[in-house]
Amino acid sequence: MSQDQQHSNGAGRKIAKRAVKGTGKVVLAPFRAVAQSGKLTKDQYLNTLRFGKDSFTGAGDQIRENWQQAHKKGRNDQFFKIFGGPEGAKLLEMNLRRFLLKKRVALALMFGFLLYGLWSVAVFSSLFGLLGMLGAFVLGASLATEAQFRLWQLRNHRLSIEEQGSFSNFWQEQSILRIFDPELVGDRRHDR
Repeated sequence: MSQDQQHSNGAGRKIAKRAVKGTGKVVLAPFRAVAQSGKLTKDQYLNTLRFGKDSFTGAGDQIRENWQQAHKKGRNDQFFKIFGGPEGAKLLEMNLRRFLLKKRVALALMFGFLLYGLWSVAVFSSLFGLLGMLGAFVLGASLATEAQFRLWQLRNHRLSIEEQGSFSNFWQEQSILRIFDPELVGDRRHDR
């Protein structure tokens, strides 16, 4: 073998050794990072678990206490107990606006999706348009009903069962057509 061949063979071995060593470092580095990440994740999980056990134990006790007190006479909050303070009028007006906005948004979205469903049925003869219309009506009506129930409670000053502010009282006194009224005219908004 000539000197050049030995030199090139030796150089080839050196390059191969460097490649193997370099590959080992490259391959091992992500495993080390993954192992460190796994250890950190495990530590965080254990800390969260310890914190959660403490929190849920206290929460469970509070839920049990509230459940036992809920069946006592006079436990439900009275309207004037909540809204009777110095900030009561402001709080009442803020809640009225909030639920009125929620009702209007629910009705507007319901109307928009009903129009979109009607358009898709008319243009594309699509069954999915009918399903969309049905879903929009159900969702919009349920959101508007919930908002109207809260508005009724606030306007009639009845929040608790003792004050006859339950959902069954709402259905007995309120017309179903009131749910679909966006109350855009100012005078009708304060009707009871």
